[in-house]
Amino acid sequence: MQSSCAVSTRTESRLVDVFSNYFEVTPANTPKLLESVYHLRYQVYCLETRFENPWQFPDRLENDEFDKYSVHSLLRHQRTGSFAGTVRLILPRTDVEKCFPIHEISSIPLFLNHKRFPRAKVAEVSRFAISKEFRKRFGEFISPSAASDYRETYIDERRIIPHITLGLVAGAVKMSAENGIQHWFCVVERSFLRLLSRYSLYLMPYGPAIEYHGKRQPCYVHLDQFLEMARKERPDVWELITHNGKNCP
Repeated sequence: MQSSCAVSTRTESRLVDVFSNYFEVTPANTPKLLESVYHLRYQVYCLETRFENPWQFPDRLENDEFDKYSVHSLLRHQRTGSFAGTVRLILPRTDVEKCFPIHEISSIPLFLNHKRFPRAKVAEVSRFAISKEFRKRFGEFISPSAASDYRETYIDERRIIPHITLGLVAGAVKMSAENGIQHWFCVVERSFLRLLSRYSLYLMPYGPAIEYHGKRQPCYVHLDQFLEMARKERPDVWELITHNGKNCP
């Protein structure tokens, strides 16, 4: 079987190249960038979705106890410098049996099966947030009265906007590669499962849906299988989320 990290040699215009013209996955590795992460999460989880209570965050920076054990990525819009989204990878703690949020809201034994998911190789993907406010403001950027010199750029950007979810998946893949992570846990809405499946990105649901700010589905991912399926079915998506194999775990 061909490796899921085999490098493509195609020369035609690729999704990864087009996407990179407009967006950049940025590691949030400075205090200022982390503040941008928490502010964006406040915008999404406290104001837009009311997932969290805004009164708990008077500084308008949404964060929790898992952030100190996490790495974060931001998706930056190249032309405006605005941040469109963020994703968090909660890293394992070998000194703690139940070290992820999924352990607090689900009692499914699989998520404590260290033989199947070696503790040092598994992380939880969470706080996967795309700002509705960014989408709204972006609509204002694409004005019908825009100068003709920029109209082609606006049209191309509009076409790529539906794919910004893939930029955050790329961030999670890259952070996994950098931290030796081979498996993911996550708890997501069913609609998110369907969205990813359109790109041949398949999270593996396990167990019944749970009630956590609405119905959520516990899932796991073996990254090698996840990426191999994408490579077979949607090589353009695979190229984007692995940066043509450079960021494979």
